[in-house]
Amino acid sequence: MPMKVAVLFSGGKDSTFTVYQCQKKGYDIRWLVSMVPENPESYMFHHPNIGLAGKLAKSMGIPIVVQETKGIKEKELADLQKALLRVRRDVDGVVVGGIASKYQADRIAKACQSLGLKFLAPLWNMEPVRYWRMLLSAGFEVMIISVSAEGLGKEWLGRVIDNHAIKELKALSKRFKFHMAFEGGEAETLVLDAPMFSKRLLVLEAKTDWDVDSGRYLVKDFMLVDKKAISRLRESYDERKKEIKARLDDFSSLLKGSEWETFEEMCFCLCTPQSKAVKCDKAIKRLVKNRMLFKGSDKDIANALAGKVRFHNQKAKNIVKARQLFTKKGILCPKGCIDRLDVPKTRKWLVDNVRGMGYKESSHFLRNIGLGRDIAILDRHILKNLARLGAIDSVPKSLTTKKYLELEERMRKFAEAVGIQMDELDLLFWSEETGHVFK
Repeated sequence: MPMKVAVLFSGGKDSTFTVYQCQKKGYDIRWLVSMVPENPESYMFHHPNIGLAGKLAKSMGIPIVVQETKGIKEKELADLQKALLRVRRDVDGVVVGGIASKYQADRIAKACQSLGLKFLAPLWNMEPVRYWRMLLSAGFEVMIISVSAEGLGKEWLGRVIDNHAIKELKALSKRFKFHMAFEGGEAETLVLDAPMFSKRLLVLEAKTDWDVDSGRYLVKDFMLVDKKAISRLRESYDERKKEIKARLDDFSSLLKGSEWETFEEMCFCLCTPQSKAVKCDKAIKRLVKNRMLFKGSDKDIANALAGKVRFHNQKAKNIVKARQLFTKKGILCPKGCIDRLDVPKTRKWLVDNVRGMGYKESSHFLRNIGLGRDIAILDRHILKNLARLGAIDSVPKSLTTKKYLELEERMRKFAEAVGIQMDELDLLFWSEETGHVFK
């Protein structure tokens, strides 16, 4: 029967690798125990970004107990005992990620002994270079989030460890006499990805807090993204990238065309809400062919849209209003409202002045004339995909301007993190839905 254990967990490399080792040994991990010190200089417990431990525990599907502590030397032990009391009935032992710190090991072992629990430290005395290589070969992605030792400067904060970094650490630890695995508190780490994570942690924004010769890298914004879904997304992008980029090149050429063509694209975007894009495109092309788009009344246009575009009467009126708005001295000139150097300003003007154009429709129009690289077309399909991938928590029931802009920023950060432009990501999501790259 597998041993039932609790693992002391902070989200750093040692505690996370300990979880990995326990799973490999076949232990039944009933609980993770996370100590949250109020004191950033806690002798016993990891402090920077400790609030992420619960998120990473969820990614592993393991329940977590969180215990706050003042972080006062020696008194921390009593707070640890409180945490262990909460899980004692469910476990036989407590596993820690200690490697060489006798100070920590002795005190945790004492707390376990007082509660009749076994104390296990599977990483104890592991050689640091071998340990780092084991982490990388197992697929761990480890970021340094604090440094407080001579030889480890500001440039290490936020750095993800690779083989080159291991060589640097080896040389620095030899020169400056610090423990290469940071067992003396020389640095703290955060695990972004590991084999047992269902979701990968993407750091979107962080603040570097530096004070003379030490500093911390404090995560301000992050996402937990579905690893398998992201992998499939990248594969899909690689397959469709050439077609998507060609379509965006087509959009960019449109703005170089006539005022009529620009207006035609605007009318297409006015028709698309709650309607099929392909049907809207055909309806607009037919209106152009019959010259009704530029000359017809709202009733003529409504009749042409009927059966192809939902809410055809209202959308026909919106088209006529837009035509009137952009006609100056008998000349149609919609390009006059477009500031290529300030796309957000142009979008806001369209929202405020063109009836039927909200943020989604104006973003759609600007993307379709080659100005959508950094704006989002947030319809429900896109929002569902973002929620599925973990870029947003859920699909909102409604979108205020403030909420739209907040979600757009989330999509922008997600796109940057996965290395796919926002306009490309939109076309990718829709091509996965429809089977082809359209608009």
